[in-house]
Amino acid sequence: MQQAELALDAAALAARTILESSGEIYRAEETAVRMCAGLGLQQADILCFPTGFMLNAVLPGGQTISRVQRVRERSIQLRTLDEVNSVSRAVAAGLLDAQQALDALHALRSAPGSRRITLIGAYALASGFFCLMFAGGVKEFLICLPCGALIQALLPLLSRHRVPAMLCSLTGGLLAAGSALVMIRFFGGNQEAIISGTIMPLLPGLAMTNAIRDTLRGDLIAGLARGTEALLSAVMLAAGVAFVLMV
Repeated sequence: MQQAELALDAAALAARTILESSGEIYRAEETAVRMCAGLGLQQADILCFPTGFMLNAVLPGGQTISRVQRVRERSIQLRTLDEVNSVSRAVAAGLLDAQQALDALHALRSAPGSRRITLIGAYALASGFFCLMFAGGVKEFLICLPCGALIQALLPLLSRHRVPAMLCSLTGGLLAAGSALVMIRFFGGNQEAIISGTIMPLLPGLAMTNAIRDTLRGDLIAGLARGTEALLSAVMLAAGVAFVLMV
C-alpha cells in the first residue's frame, strides 16, 4: 500500500509540474498514466484541466486511491518539460522506483532557474531582433534593447507578488509603449517598429498554440480555457499600449 501511495504521488507530481510549466493536457495525462504503469499501478486514470487534475488508481484488492490537486501558478518552462519527460521514460523503462522518481521530481522543482541577468539580456535581444522584422533599423534595434531589459526586469516582480496574469499583461503593454515613447522622444526612430518589437515577446503565442493542440486532440474544455486566457492576455497587452498612445 505504501509503495502504491508513493507511485501515485510521483505520477501526480509529474502531472502537476507539466501543467505548471505550460505543457499540453495530453502530455500531463499520458505522463501520469505511463508512470503509474511503470510503477505497478495498471488501472490508473486521470482527468486534467489547465488549473488542476484528478488522478486515481485501482489496487489489485479493489481499493481506490486518488489525488486531486489545484494548479495555481503557470509559466513557460520548456526545459522542465523535457526533464519531466526524461524521468517518466526512466520510470517506464524500470530504471527508477517510486521513491527515486519522487526525489528526482522534487529536485527538479527546487532547482534554480535561469539567472535573472540572462533572462533580461535574452528579452532585450529578442525585442531588438523583432524590431528588425518590423522594418526597424540599427537605431530602433538599439532603442529596443533597454526597453526590453526594463520590461523583463520589472514584470517578474509582479509575478513574485502574485499579481493576476491579466494585470501583468496590462502592465507589460504600459511599460512597452511608455518606455518606447520616452526613448523616441530623446533619440527619435520608427515608433511602430520599436513598440511592435518590444511587445512581441509578451504575446501568448505558445499558449494559443497549446490551446489549438488541445482542441484538436479532443480536450475541448482545456482548449477553450487556454484559448480564452491567451486571447484576454493579448487584449490586455494591446489595451496597455493603446492607453499610453492615447494619453
